[in-house]
Amino acid sequence: MVNHYPLLFTPVFKKMIWGSESWDITCRRDEMGIIKNGHAAGITFADYIAKDPIGTLGTRIAANGDFPLLVKIIDARDTLSVQVHPDDGYGEESGKSEMWYIITPPTGGELIIGLKPGITAQILRDAYENNSVEECLDRLRVKAGDIINIPAGLVHALTPGAKLAEVQQNSDTTYRIYDYNRLSPDGKPRQLHVGDALAVTDFTGKIPKTTVPGLDIKKDNCIYTYAIANKHFAIIKYELSGKIQETSNPAAFSIFTCVEGEVEIMGVQLQAEQSVFIPAALGTYTIKPSKTCTLLKAYTPIIKTDFIKPLMDYGYSHKEITSKCAIEIDSLQNPPYNTPA
Repeated sequence: MVNHYPLLFTPVFKKMIWGSESWDITCRRDEMGIIKNGHAAGITFADYIAKDPIGTLGTRIAANGDFPLLVKIIDARDTLSVQVHPDDGYGEESGKSEMWYIITPPTGGELIIGLKPGITAQILRDAYENNSVEECLDRLRVKAGDIINIPAGLVHALTPGAKLAEVQQNSDTTYRIYDYNRLSPDGKPRQLHVGDALAVTDFTGKIPKTTVPGLDIKKDNCIYTYAIANKHFAIIKYELSGKIQETSNPAAFSIFTCVEGEVEIMGVQLQAEQSVFIPAALGTYTIKPSKTCTLLKAYTPIIKTDFIKPLMDYGYSHKEITSKCAIEIDSLQNPPYNTPA
């Protein structure tokens, strides 16, 4: 029997041409998390999971095999490539839907989110050919604390000065359609993936290109903002003014990322821009902020019961929930993790 506790990891740090990434929670062959606290310190995340898959991941998640999420802190010193990610079923790896929480907004105040209205695949291909892709891109003004949903198919790029927390599917598949004619360290143009990018981009305009306001539930010493729910992850923001108690879900693990302040979780100190893994079998634990603190909770939900029901019980209507939260309605009918084990 594994003695479970909140897990901290040594981040996998990546120096990029545009800035840096800290992969805080990762379970990938070439980017494997190493536990850095408690009796399991020095053990790889994969080996820890293998000792007790159900107790670590939860009954629903363990039944599906691979670890489903990846959590990063991204620091953009320059503009990232204009890119898009595929959905599941395209390519060899799983799809890549993600979300962003803005810790520091970009210097210019705007991110590249989506395409301008009326842009078709042919227009975008022509823009690639004549080096005018930037004219096709829409922009979104953001501020610290904003939450942005980036589902598969949405063209996007970070801009200089932005720092954010990112939760995504456990995939590293990215298709670049434009990269400002930058060169790789070897002096050659960076690889683009125009054909794949055009194949997976959503040109219908149905994906919202806005920040996600979410809906608040106020309880005890915390404001819980329910923001995003899809078939891969759900996101709730915790704004803590005092200590609270939580109980882990035996069906599914959760991850907390501290985006402001400091907090103690069951004796584990979590600083700003750090993440902690909460095993499914942990049980009841206390979250105690130093003063005030903001956390992001990421988990794999049963959307109807774990996300929608608490909001409806609090008094929100279905219309309010679907208009204020980013809920992937298709997930209710086509879930990989959305049914009880």
